[in-house]
Amino acid sequence: MSKASYVPPKVWTHEAPSGGQFASINRPIAGPTHEKTLPTGKQPLQLYSLATPNGVKVTILLEELLALGHTGAEYDAWLIRISEGDQFSSGFVEINPNS
Repeated sequence: MSKASYVPPKVWTHEAPSGGQFASINRPIAGPTHEKTLPTGKQPLQLYSLATPNGVKVTILLEELLALGHTGAEYDAWLIRISEGDQFSSGFVEINPNS
């Protein structure tokens, strides 16, 4: 084992993509990469998802609440295409700063 200790940089920067299939969705920093407004509907809740397992969990919860008569659980669903970088748009980052 090396005796040198690791010192993290004061400011992390992202200099170049790492390559590979998921290079466009993995970044070491947060923040928007492009300007794009998220769509919004008429319902009180807006669900932005790719229908990944976590997005499906939220959808199931909302549908079960609606089936029980909870009108406050009405929602509009919007597709977020992770492979196309939708999660890095300015609108998405505004509601989810850690994306």
